[in-house]
Amino acid sequence: MEKEYKERARIACILSINAGFMDGFSFYHYNGRFIGTQSGNIIQSGINFACGNWGRFYDFIIPMIFFSLGVITRGLYSYYLKKENKSEALHLLWLQWSGVTIFSVIYGIGIPLSVSVYVGILSYFMAIQYDFFTKVHGLPYGSIFMTGNVRLLAANMTQFFITKDKKYIHSINIYLLLIVLFVVGGILSVTLGELIGHWTMIVSSLLLGIVCMMVKMYE
Repeated sequence: MEKEYKERARIACILSINAGFMDGFSFYHYNGRFIGTQSGNIIQSGINFACGNWGRFYDFIIPMIFFSLGVITRGLYSYYLKKENKSEALHLLWLQWSGVTIFSVIYGIGIPLSVSVYVGILSYFMAIQYDFFTKVHGLPYGSIFMTGNVRLLAANMTQFFITKDKKYIHSINIYLLLIVLFVVGGILSVTLGELIGHWTMIVSSLLLGIVCMMVKMYE
């Protein structure tokens, strides 16, 4: 049952929107930092290291450290949940939703918090979903990073061109949809950021809340 709802397209779509939303917001409003796409932080840290901009170098290192800690937390917590025979998906999502909600409110009401630390904390909670939601309709996909989805889209388009086998059309449609929704999330984050400012990330909380309710319903 868990495998079935973990691969539902609706969940994958909402997670893709949220990933684009979080990265779009942090990149646009926080001077090029990424909450989810750590490859962007890596190249930025390398560039600033080469230029001797040590302050900016640490700005991009911090989210990577927090993201790594999130992956570790997810692994340890998953081990505990399996050992206790508890719902892995629901508990992990509630943890992610709680963290994003709490720190979105903290930032929204104006409690002083370093931007790098704020982005890092959100990276920590973003990492929780990284290797848990990995398939949609039996197809591998990335719920945070879009590079793999772009590669798989191109690979399936190539196979369809070569073989004319219509089975690849379904895969093409899935990957194209996820990529487009990621872009939509980025557009929404910038647009809403201009309207509601520091409260923008509460939208991410709402998106994750919807996923939590969906998983609860499926269970």
